[in-house]
Amino acid sequence: MTQADILIKNGIILAMDESMTIIPCGYVAVSGDRIVAMGEGEPDVGARRVIDARRCVVMPGLVNTHTHMTMMRGVCEDKLLMDWLEQICFPIDASLTPDDIRASALMCQAEMLLGGTTTFIDIYRHPGAVAEVAEKTGIRAVIAPQIIDHPAGAGETYASNKAFVDEWLGRCPGRVIPWYGVHAPYSCDWQTYKDCHDAALASGIGIHTHLAETEAEIDQIREEFGCSPFEKLAEIGAMSGRMLAAHCVHVDDRDMDIMAESGMKVAYNPSSNMKLASGVAPITKMLARGIVVGLGTDSNLSNNNVDMFEEMRVGAMLQKLATGDARALPAETVVRMATIEGARCLGLEKEIGSLEVGKKADLILVDMGKPHLWPTFTGGMQENVVAHLVYSASAADVRTTIVDGRILVDDEQLVDCDLNALFEYVQNAAVDLYSRAKRRMTK
Repeated sequence: MTQADILIKNGIILAMDESMTIIPCGYVAVSGDRIVAMGEGEPDVGARRVIDARRCVVMPGLVNTHTHMTMMRGVCEDKLLMDWLEQICFPIDASLTPDDIRASALMCQAEMLLGGTTTFIDIYRHPGAVAEVAEKTGIRAVIAPQIIDHPAGAGETYASNKAFVDEWLGRCPGRVIPWYGVHAPYSCDWQTYKDCHDAALASGIGIHTHLAETEAEIDQIREEFGCSPFEKLAEIGAMSGRMLAAHCVHVDDRDMDIMAESGMKVAYNPSSNMKLASGVAPITKMLARGIVVGLGTDSNLSNNNVDMFEEMRVGAMLQKLATGDARALPAETVVRMATIEGARCLGLEKEIGSLEVGKKADLILVDMGKPHLWPTFTGGMQENVVAHLVYSASAADVRTTIVDGRILVDDEQLVDCDLNALFEYVQNAAVDLYSRAKRRMTK
């Protein structure tokens, strides 16, 4: 009999592999940080910890391809994007200390783990604090400092980003991964894009940015440079498969051709784009061109949560509404965007994003035993598990979260985390941050 550390049995296995394998009643065995066995029926495997996944879907952990470790949820509401940034967000960003970011990261990472997100990419301030929190919480993190050239002081710099990469590249291999991050064309110089892109290529890592989020951004770039941001980035040699761009809402056919030719990836953020009235990204057209698209929540300022199940539901329905085609972005495609395609956006598809022997043990159990997820059909019936995950489930349905072979959420509870104590810590930090930032807002 094979011996493992963790054996999950009697679950509906949604592998998210190339064949979209679904095992109506199967098992997954984990040793160390890897999946060592999986299959159908009763396993010939023993383990120190056995989890009965009866009435649960066992699936890869969700991959959030765009977020910010922000804390001031609910105080930046009902404003246009540029007003929202300039009047509130940038003053808060300029006030942030590593201690503020530590509290933000603890809050956001706790919320993500409880909701089944096992991997995220962050683009924000004080990346070292985020990395240290991720190192302790056990979540898988890609961290791209948010460089902002204008206004000065509202973000990181190329020098600080490079120092972060030098410090963290290889420090927590495969689980805390440093990237380069450039906020947006309206807040950063083109030379910054070029420098970060070249440095990312040299280090074998990626670069994350915001592109084409609003019409105002596109109008500004065209008025100043006579082209779209995609054309400009291609012109200066700062686009490649190493780039992950968030939003990409206002793009035309020429832009999408450039995106496809370069191999750049896209993070689709439907809730944020709706809330800020940014528009609807033409995701179906991107997919038709072979562009890799992942799913992101954006920050808790513009969403206001990091629930990837909600993002799947909203993202699918928004594309159907925008295209006038109920067949657009089917459930299977959306779940792939939240798992294996998200992993591909981060260059991690060989390690995570699907349940396969030899891959990292990043997986979640979704409890299908709740009335809003009934009835459940598998096997010979009309299979509806994938549809339930997209159109009916929520973060609250996650029962177990495992990252790198470690159980981090057990029976809907965070392991080794006192949420009452964390609430007090975050609450006090938020009050202090807002009092400091408010002085900048009134200037």
